[in-house]
Amino acid sequence: MKVLAVCESPPTTDATYGNGSTLITARTLPCLPPFIDLQVAYFEDRPAAPDAAVVLRASRVASLPVRGARSALLAQPLTRLPRASWQRAHVTERVRELAREVDVVYLHGLHTFGLASAVGRPCVAHEVDPWSLYWLTRAGTGHAWRRWYDRSQAARAAELERAVGRVAHTYLVVNPDDAAELSLGLGRAVEAIPNGTDGPPRAGGQEQAHPQPNLIGFVGTLDYPPNVEAVRTLCTDIMPRIRRLVPDARLVIAGRRPVKDVLRYAGDDVDIVGEVADTRDVFRQLAVAVCPTSTGRGTKNTVREALAMGCPVVASPAAASGFDAAHEGLQLATDAEELAQLVAEVLTHPDRRASASLAAARSAQSLPTWSDAARQLADALTSAAGNGAAVRADRAGTG
Repeated sequence: MKVLAVCESPPTTDATYGNGSTLITARTLPCLPPFIDLQVAYFEDRPAAPDAAVVLRASRVASLPVRGARSALLAQPLTRLPRASWQRAHVTERVRELAREVDVVYLHGLHTFGLASAVGRPCVAHEVDPWSLYWLTRAGTGHAWRRWYDRSQAARAAELERAVGRVAHTYLVVNPDDAAELSLGLGRAVEAIPNGTDGPPRAGGQEQAHPQPNLIGFVGTLDYPPNVEAVRTLCTDIMPRIRRLVPDARLVIAGRRPVKDVLRYAGDDVDIVGEVADTRDVFRQLAVAVCPTSTGRGTKNTVREALAMGCPVVASPAAASGFDAAHEGLQLATDAEELAQLVAEVLTHPDRRASASLAAARSAQSLPTWSDAARQLADALTSAAGNGAAVRADRAGTG
C-alpha cells in the first residue's frame, strides 16, 4: 500500500525548531509497518530537516515551499484560509503530481487541509488539535485587535475543518475529549490517536531517577501562549502559596524559546533553564511536576513524558485533558490553592512522595508508545485505502 504523508512542517524532534506537531510525524512515521510504502512531502517552514529516521523509512522525500509571512498577512482580507494555511495552499499541482501513484494521502496538520481537493485519492486528515476551538478559546482572553484576529482565524479554521470533514475518509485529533467536541461540530465521526511515549523507563542505569526533595518543575515550549500563561500563574499565584507551606521549595522551568514574559520570573527560587537537550533529565530531578495550564487544546506531551519517567504530576483539568482519570501518579487540582496544597503534600511527606513516584512509574506501563500510535494510524490508512486484494497481498507478503 502506497501512502503519501503531506506534513505542514518537517517531521523533526529538533530541540530548537521542533514542536508538538512535528514530534508526532517524526516519531510515528518511522514506526509504520513495512507493508506501507511511505512517501513524505513536507513544507519548509523552519530551518530544520526531517529526522534521519523519517528519511530512512520513506521511499521518497520531497520538500515544499511556503509563501512569505508578510505576503500571507497582506492576503488575509482576500482569502478565507487561516494565514498559515494560505502560505501552503499554492502547491496544489505539485501535491497532485506526488499523489498520482499512491493509494491514500495522509494530511498532517490543519495547514495542509487546503490541499485536500488536490490529492484525488482517499484521504486521512489529522488536525492534531482543533484549531477552531483553540482560537475561539484564546479570543476570550485577548484584547482589542488580538481578539478580532483570533476570532477571524477561528472562523476560517472552522470553515476549513468543515470542508475537509466532508471529504476525508478518517478525521483524526490526539485528544479524545477534543474528538468528541469536534465531532459534534462537524456532524461526523472524529477519532483520536493519543500521542505516544518512548516507552517506560528502564530499571536502573541512565533512566534511574534521583529527585531532589523540594524541587518542582514545569516543562513546555516557552513561547507557546498557553504555556506562557501557565508560567505566569505558577510564578505569581501558585508558588507564593507553596512557599508559605514549604519555605525551601524551588521551581525549575525548562523548555525551548523562553520569551521575556517567562524570563522575567527568574530569581533565587525560580530557575529558568530554557532549552535542554533531553527533558527526561529534568524529570529525573523533580519531586513533582506541575502543569496549571488553563487554555490550549490537545494532550500535554510533558504530562505524558513526566509520567513515563515515573515523575508524579499535579495538573489542572485542562492540562490533564485526554488522560484517563485513573492514571496513578496524576493528581488534579481545580484552582491555585488546591494545586499548592497537593504539591506541598508531596514535598513535605517523604512516604507520600515515594508512593506518588511509584504510582507514576506504574502509570508509565499503561501509557501508549509511538509504536501504538503508528499501529492506529496504519489501521486508519488501510481503512481509507480499502481492504482490497493489493493491501491483503502486501500484508501477506510481509507477514
